[in-house]
Amino acid sequence: MNYIFTNGHIYNHAKQSFVSASLLTENDIIKFIGTLPECRLAATAHPETIDLKGKLLLPSFTDTHTHFVEYAKGSLMVNLASCYSMDSISAGLSNYRKQLNWPAKWILGDGWDKNRLSNPAELNRHFLDKLFPDIPVALKSKDYHSRWCNSLALSLAGINQDTPDPQGGRIERFPDGTPNGILSETASDMMDSYIVQPSSQQIIKAITDSVQGLYKLGLTGFHSLESCASRDLMLIAQSQGSRFRLCWHFMLEDFDKAISEGISSYKGDEWFKPGGLKLFGDGSLGSQTAAMFSPYPSGSTGILRIEDSAMLQYLTRAAEHNIGATIHAIGDRSVRQAIEAVLSLKKLFPTKDLLHRLEHVQSIRNEDIPLLKASGMFAAVQPVHLANDVPMIEQYWNDIQNEVYSFGSMQNSGIPLCFGSDAPIESINPCLGIYSAIQRRPQLDPQQPQFRPDQVISPLQAINAYGYNAAQISRSEHRRGSLECGKLADIIVLDDFRSQPDEFWLNAFSHLTMISGQIVHNML
Repeated sequence: MNYIFTNGHIYNHAKQSFVSASLLTENDIIKFIGTLPECRLAATAHPETIDLKGKLLLPSFTDTHTHFVEYAKGSLMVNLASCYSMDSISAGLSNYRKQLNWPAKWILGDGWDKNRLSNPAELNRHFLDKLFPDIPVALKSKDYHSRWCNSLALSLAGINQDTPDPQGGRIERFPDGTPNGILSETASDMMDSYIVQPSSQQIIKAITDSVQGLYKLGLTGFHSLESCASRDLMLIAQSQGSRFRLCWHFMLEDFDKAISEGISSYKGDEWFKPGGLKLFGDGSLGSQTAAMFSPYPSGSTGILRIEDSAMLQYLTRAAEHNIGATIHAIGDRSVRQAIEAVLSLKKLFPTKDLLHRLEHVQSIRNEDIPLLKASGMFAAVQPVHLANDVPMIEQYWNDIQNEVYSFGSMQNSGIPLCFGSDAPIESINPCLGIYSAIQRRPQLDPQQPQFRPDQVISPLQAINAYGYNAAQISRSEHRRGSLECGKLADIIVLDDFRSQPDEFWLNAFSHLTMISGQIVHNML
């Protein structure tokens, strides 16, 4: 089907403004932009005319950082994100088990947050044992950097008081030295090979259903940082008709497999591209495991999960196979490590044209921003995290608030910002990300004071971070990310926000979403 969009305003990326014009799509591409008579003249077949009634036409959004299969599996698992006490956690877990309508071999889920609890010491295996004495339980924390397990799960994984802490991780313990059920960072990974997940058929259906829910949000694509097994499930969903643009970044444990498959970063079509090697430089703010130069109030400086020399070794091996780096770095110490590693790599491979990205960048020292620019790395950041992190910043990073969520400084330094959500850890809704970036309000509450208001960016800059910049970060800007003739027709329709207060974004949605010339959502 071919379409002419008319009587609206089209976002012109080159001019960074909206123009009043009509736009013709034919098959999967944007064929012509001009007046309505010109679009009709340019059409080779009779197109359907869509009256925008003054609304805005923009390139569709891409979320540059998700764990999409985990997000999709949320419909099958327990979620404790709304639980703010141990009583509510107990009720949530009990209700989940009562309503469980499929033969789960493990109780899996996420969302618990020790920072919200008045008595976090009760997050231990004995609490879970009372509720689930007969089935193993492994629940990821809200930030996905810890797991809360019952005794049966620990036993199946062979974790006991004689098990040493792994490199880059910690087995939390009772005073007598026995594991208390909390596994942090790489210690959490020790559970992976023992957990029994839902069936492939259940997960594929959950992926398809979740993709359908993205279209109203204006999303037609996402980057997913997950295992080879998760990639394969997403590709099966695509083969069965689910339409989404996928860029997949692989884990360190799949490094050898990726090399054996001959993967090169960002080589593929616009439905699927492999990204980079995902490395965890450190932990998170919520778990106080983000690696810092200055200590937390507890005296800890977090967990640097990879030594400096090992980081460069991984990047070197990846570069030898034309694979870029996708480095998780939240604390300022980890951010500096990643920057230095990429700068060293550029000296080793001065002619290699590799795309490297720094994930999260929640704290960066001001003196390291020019180094980040010099490294050529993209900053893949998640503004929606800011909305929930302010209380923890004030508690754990109070002395370094001048280096936290420095979007404005990075933007002004010419570092390309690309936005994502980190779903399922935060909402996948890009409109909430835009609001957080342009207003920086705790809990997305317009009544709350702005956090570091000097670091706000403009709505168009935020739109670019989900649009053109998001296309750049997968080397797709020649095919999508802006509304230009010859590019793929990935298009959304929004209400005109230009004369409205920024709170518009809190309830914004796409009236129409098109991917590759096909309308997949229409509320016009």
